[in-house]
Parts: sequence; structure tokens; C-alpha cells
Amino acid sequence: MTDFVHLHLHTEYSLLDGAVKVDELVEHCEKNGINAVAVTDHGNMYASLYFAEECKKRGIKYIIGCEFYVVDDYKVKESQHADHLILLAKNKAGYVNLVQMDSTAFVDGYYYRPRIDYKTLKDHADGVICLSACLAGRLPRLLMAGDYEGAKQFVLSMKGIYGEDFYIEIQDHGIPEQKQILPDLVRLSKETGVELVATNDVHYLHKEDWEMQDVLMCIQMKKTLDDPARMKMETHEFYMKSGDEMAALFPTLPQAIRNTRVIADKVSDTDTPFNLKDNGSPVYDKSLIPLYTADDGTPSPEFLTRLTWEGLPKRYPELTEEIKKRAEYELETIIKMGFADYFLIVWDYINWSREHDIPVGPGRGSGVGSIVAYAIGITSVDPLRYDLLFERFLNPDRVSMPDFDVDFCTARRGETIEYVRRRYHPENVAQIVTFGTLASRAVIKDVGRVMRVPYSETDRVTKLMDGKSTIRELLGLNLEKCRKKVEGAEQTVAEAQAAMNALTEGTKEHSDAKIKHTEALGKLDEARKKLSEQETKRNTEFIEIYEGDEILKRVIDMGLKLEGMPRNTSMHAAGVVICRKKIADNVPLSRNGEDITTQFDMKEVESIGMLK
Repeated sequence: MTDFVHLHLHTEYSLLDGAVKVDELVEHCEKNGINAVAVTDHGNMYASLYFAEECKKRGIKYIIGCEFYVVDDYKVKESQHADHLILLAKNKAGYVNLVQMDSTAFVDGYYYRPRIDYKTLKDHADGVICLSACLAGRLPRLLMAGDYEGAKQFVLSMKGIYGEDFYIEIQDHGIPEQKQILPDLVRLSKETGVELVATNDVHYLHKEDWEMQDVLMCIQMKKTLDDPARMKMETHEFYMKSGDEMAALFPTLPQAIRNTRVIADKVSDTDTPFNLKDNGSPVYDKSLIPLYTADDGTPSPEFLTRLTWEGLPKRYPELTEEIKKRAEYELETIIKMGFADYFLIVWDYINWSREHDIPVGPGRGSGVGSIVAYAIGITSVDPLRYDLLFERFLNPDRVSMPDFDVDFCTARRGETIEYVRRRYHPENVAQIVTFGTLASRAVIKDVGRVMRVPYSETDRVTKLMDGKSTIRELLGLNLEKCRKKVEGAEQTVAEAQAAMNALTEGTKEHSDAKIKHTEALGKLDEARKKLSEQETKRNTEFIEIYEGDEILKRVIDMGLKLEGMPRNTSMHAAGVVICRKKIADNVPLSRNGEDITTQFDMKEVESIGMLK
């Protein structure tokens, strides 16, 4: 097998264009012995953290990249030709530069699409590897126009920015123009000393997935498959080819194949974009947690302590030993774990809202288990009265970001958000992205329309769908896996029972075995419940249509492939993130109309250490 690393790849987050699901990509890499891969979505970095986490779990080297749209001057809000350009992060500094450029593209350069310019590239070149991109890049465009000298000057200018980290990209998807310019690209490489690198512009995982990607594009453009005027891929070669397939495309240019590994090796194994544990989850960066500054300059731990002891008598007419010990324990834990500032910031904007007559809810979730939160007015639920555990909210043995669920009046919560922006600096505050997906019912309707299946026919299908179950669940495709889990859990229970019976009752060994047996029984119960749920979701009428109507079977099969893919972005109605540092230096920003949001969703921004 020829060694080859894919460096130009579009996931499902190249919205309604890329058809590679991140989890399936990483699973494919693991199964086929691929130890490094890049993601370069169109104009965005939505998938970056999720992709990195999945790769880390499986020991695969992740390369964070983006296919940028580059114009001459992004400040000019009028039509300019947007050149495609592939940028990859070599290290943490390179990742930060990608984040800053992509944030600029959305916040300042957006005009129909996120855009940067060549000056932006020059200002953010540190730690970045640059590939000249596909036929939509400036270099191929100049060559196709017959401007060889202009192409050469472009190569030299990019070499001036990136040095040995600029590569001339060569591709062959069976498109005549790619074959036409290949000799000139090889000649440019020889004349300028810039190395060639071979890529495949991956938009789907397997060759047979071309139709899935085609349907996706039709959904995006509101077209049908039989529309002769619609935009579509010229060939069916935009899949994740093997190293041997790539080498066969360029038999006289083996160095272009080898350079994919050279580039992958340039990407640091230690100075990485994200600090991830072996299980893929991020290590919390407490330097991102914003700081609270009291008006009188009192340090946060002392100020929180003072607020707590001033607030407790207002909540409890008599301070019993139980109350005092609970408050002391919680304060010690909060301060020791470094979350005093978090409590004070939440208290601050809730207190401001109440002072300005903005209705605030009593609190929900595990946060109501904190007597400190109750004392200072974050929550209005007495944790002692309802026997609520603080450890469910904050536990020294399970370090995770605390998360208060607090409801604000929908009509006036914008005032609270604006206060937070002013108080903690606009560049350190952003709202949070959320992704709309191709849900089960909607995807059947979309696919039916694209395939010109009469609405009355797809309506027969969607009327049988409850809107909660997935297509897989309706077809009963998860049942076999669930049954195997039950069988495995039953075997584990039997083994644990036998191990326990073989030991003398009353001994530590017997006690430990009994705990394992109890845990095994719990997992068996969970597995049986899951199986029962899946059996309930299986829909006989839905299956009868699937097995008895070839046209609707094709619609359902396609829906099965597309279901769950992101279709658009929007702004989370009430999700706000606050960071000690400038957000655009740590998380890429996006735009939804006039609203600026993070490109990472609320679970992701919280997981890396920001206050949500």
C-alpha cells in the first residue's frame, strides 16, 4: 500500500456540499491503517474540535485546516473573484492564525461568503502550511487563462510568504482542465523550487457515495436531479482514494505523493491545536475562564465568601451547624477548584437583571444543589429543604465546568446579554452557534423533492414517522446491535455471579465481587431497556412501504445516509460564552445575519474552559 495522507477533505460541515461524516471518516481511517488526515472545510472550521477529539480517541494524527476564500481586498463589499486556498496548521501558533483569519473572514470580510485577502495571509503566516488549491485557486485560474508568467509571479509571491511551507497542488479527477494545466504546474515547480503535492478534493468517503453528495447539493440549491442546468460535480472521483489509487494517477511524480507524508510530518505531535486527553476530551484551560473584578478590589475568593455569609441569614432565619458546615465545604471546594470567578460572574449578571426588573427564573438542573448559589441569589431553591447534592454540580473527583441553568425573560434577555458585553468587553463575549440538521421527516421530503417523487407519495411515508425516531430506528436496524449488547451483558452477569459464589461471604474479595455483580446487573438492565425502546420504535407499516415500493425505498435509503447531517447554522437563543481572552484568538467566529457567534457549539466551548 502506497503511503499517502489526504490533505484536502470536506466533511459534512462544508454545509450541504461535503458528505463525509466526521465519525465515519475517522472510523474509515482506523479500519484502513490511515494514521494521519486533514479536514479543510469550505470557509469554516466548525468541525475542528470534534474531528480532533475523534482522531485522538483512535490514535490518528489530526491536521486542522480550512479552504479559505481569498480576494484582493476583503474590506471592499462588492463582487471580487474569490480564490480558493488550502491552509493547514502546523502547530498551536498556526491554529491560532487560522482561527484569527477565519474569524476575520466572517466578522469583517463577509460578502455572500466569508473572505480574507492576501494581506491577511501575510500577517498570519506563522505556523501555517499553504497548498495552492483546486481549479478554483488563483494559480490554476491563471494557467487556464494562458498567463504563465502571472502564475509564476503568484507562486513566487506565495513562496515569499510561506517559504518551504508553500506547495503547488496537483489533482486529477478526470477533469480535462486538470490534465491541461498539469505540465505547467510541473514546470513551475522546477523553475521556482516549490514542491508539488498531490491531493484528491474529497467530498464523500466512498466512490459509490457520489449520488449522496449530488443529492446534498440539490437540497442546498433547491434543484432536482434531472435539472440539466444545475451545478454538479463533473465526475465521480471526489472520494477518499487509497494511496495506491493516488499513486496510479501520478506515476511520473512520486515525490508529489511522498510530500503528503512530508507535510503531515511537519505538523507537530506535541504543540497541537488542542490539549486533549487520551479519551479525546479536552483538558480544561482555566486561563480562559473570565475574571470577576469587585468594585472595591476585593479578591474573588474573599468576595464570594463575604457575599455567601451576608446572604445566608437572608435565606435562613437561624444558621444551624448543618448550614454553616455545608457553606464552608462548598466555599472550600469552589475556591480550591478555581471557580470563584465563575460564581461571581453568574451572580453579577443575574443581580444586574433583577435590579433592572428583568424576570429571572429560580434555576434548574444540578446548580440548585449549591447552598452558596442559593445564599448569593443565583438560585432560589433551598438545597437543604429538598435534600439536593452539591456534588452533582461540582465534584473535586470529577473535574468539569459547572453550569448554571438560569431562565431569563425572553422579551428582555437581550438587555442582559448587552450588559454582559459591556461588562466583560465585546471581544470577550459572543453568542453560540447551533446547527440545524437534516431530521428524519424533513430529509425524506427533501430527497423526495430532489428525486421528483410526488408529494403524495412521500407524505405516505412521513405520516408514519413520529418525528422523534430516526429512520434507522423505524426500520429496526439497531435491534441486532442491541440484542448483542444484552447477550454480552447477560454473560457478564453470569460470570460476576460465578465469581461471587466462589468466594467466602464476608470477605473483602466477596464484597468487591458483589459490587461488580451489582454493576453488571445495572448494565444489563440498561441494555434491556435500550432493546425494549428500539423494539417499540420499529414501525411495521414503515417497513412494509420500504420493502414493497422500489421508488420509496430509494428515497428512504438516501434519507438514511443523509439523516443527521448539518444543513444550516443559526444562533442559540440564549447561549452566551464569556472568555478571559479575546474569543477570536481561541475559537473561530461565525456570522448568522448580523449576529456574531462562535463556530463551536455550546458543549464544545464549555469543554475547552470557557464560561457558558
